[in-house]
Amino acid sequence: MAAHGDILPGLAEMWAEMERAPAIVQPSNFWRSLNDRNLRQLDDEGFSHFKRTINMNYFGWVPHTLRDDQLHAMAISWLRHPVPAVFGARLTDSSMFRDAWGLNSSAPGRARFLHRLYLATLWEHVRRRDRRGILDRLEEPELGDPFVAEYRGRRISLDLGNSVYDLYSATAALPNGTPDPRGVLELGGGYGRVAWAFLEEFPDARYIVCDIPPALAVAQRYLTALFPGRRTFRFRLFDDAANVAEELADAQLAFLTPNQLMLLDPLDVELFVNVSSLHEMRPEQIAHYLAEADRHTRGFAYLKQWRRWHNPEDDVVIAREDYPIPPSWQELGSRIHPIQPSFFDALYGVPG
Repeated sequence: MAAHGDILPGLAEMWAEMERAPAIVQPSNFWRSLNDRNLRQLDDEGFSHFKRTINMNYFGWVPHTLRDDQLHAMAISWLRHPVPAVFGARLTDSSMFRDAWGLNSSAPGRARFLHRLYLATLWEHVRRRDRRGILDRLEEPELGDPFVAEYRGRRISLDLGNSVYDLYSATAALPNGTPDPRGVLELGGGYGRVAWAFLEEFPDARYIVCDIPPALAVAQRYLTALFPGRRTFRFRLFDDAANVAEELADAQLAFLTPNQLMLLDPLDVELFVNVSSLHEMRPEQIAHYLAEADRHTRGFAYLKQWRRWHNPEDDVVIAREDYPIPPSWQELGSRIHPIQPSFFDALYGVPG
């Protein structure tokens, strides 16, 4: 634990907080197994390479075979709007590809070709919907040593394309597509890829990250390094929400464990976001977190989850119809996701 604490400040305290947390927010068996893997990878490669290691366990799935449904979706999108320039995309450092993908000795060359082609077609797909011109301003941060490609003179990545698309999807119903200063609460944000896009595009909105360690510690180190000037409520132990209420209300960026979220009075955020983590929980936990989202949100909620997924460690199958959406939420739109067809996403109005 000490070694992890050296590279991830606050991690030991986060573990201690989760050990005393109520059972309802204790990690599922799936997440315990995933956390063990994450810690081993942090031991082996450190924080400096986390986008090539633990990110592969979050949402960093790299298409590298012709059977991949993400690759199929972007190929169809490209055929409808062909851009020959995609064939000129060039991967930069591709070391560790074999470790990240578990490839056999014959696959890396083809995998690299498919990956650079996918990144470029994803970038074009998102750019056609990028009315704010975000992709013309942002490039994938180098912190964390990401897999990137050079395309149209820019450094692009899987996470950049997905995060900008998630941003547009989550803010589709907001006035002018812009969060108000009450901001965003994201549950299970991984290392902070979606948070980074929001903080870059909406500097006046606060962003609250709620997760379990080690993800919360990685996100805290990553986002505070990229936004050192933001007023930040770093994770700390507290038993009485009144003792931190004023500082938390003033923060532009905050980091909380799930049990701390339970202690707080309603945060009154405008937007709740969860991408690809609810289905990895036990059913009673899903219900708990959606109830917490309802308590802390007055505006909108965005969910992006597997359409059907078997959690092998907990032996639970979660399908689209199994999510206990609060009865007061109004569904504003739901679809099979255009980039990850194995997922659905849905946007809800959440009354105050």
